[in-house]
Amino acid sequence: MSRERVVVAPADATDAAALDRALEAGVERFGVPDGLAHCIGSIVVKPMHSTSDSELHDAFAANYFSAWNALRAFVRMLLAAQAGGSAVLFGSVASRTGFPNHEAIASAKAAVGALAQVAAATYAARGIRVNCIHPGLIVSAMSARLTSAPQVAKRLADANPLGRLGVGDDPAALAAFLLSADASWVTGQQFGVDGGQGALIVSPRS
Repeated sequence: MSRERVVVAPADATDAAALDRALEAGVERFGVPDGLAHCIGSIVVKPMHSTSDSELHDAFAANYFSAWNALRAFVRMLLAAQAGGSAVLFGSVASRTGFPNHEAIASAKAAVGALAQVAAATYAARGIRVNCIHPGLIVSAMSARLTSAPQVAKRLADANPLGRLGVGDDPAALAAFLLSADASWVTGQQFGVDGGQGALIVSPRS
């Protein structure tokens, strides 16, 4: 009995055809998937007046169009198989809070959140659930230029209501729940996993 559980199929998610081919590799090995987690993103922190057209386009390509391509391919597979499933997209706390110098990334991630909510409405009757997680700043390779300097990381952590930066397991735990049968009555929702940063105003730490 095979114990294989993962197939790795690298692809540029901004290329719809390439993404379709990668997903087909998984279908050939394991059958039609019942879950999708779209975890692709980027960080763009600069004011609008100094953001180039190419930087804006790149932000939307990496964040919104990759989510569109992945969700569309997933939905098409489920519809063809007459099956239900669950998708989790990732937005950002920046799309729900007015952080300075986040115009490009905030607008791209806001589009991801809108995509999740509207797709949830469109496909609810087909048994397809779609939710969106909006993380705060997560310590990762992508955020290293913001978090690798101890003094900067401390300042960012101190500004968070819970006093720390996020780690990958924080949003991953919620994503696992949303993809599971335990969340079978949850769809069209926007969840902040950000230490309260998107919802709370607290006094600065002394």
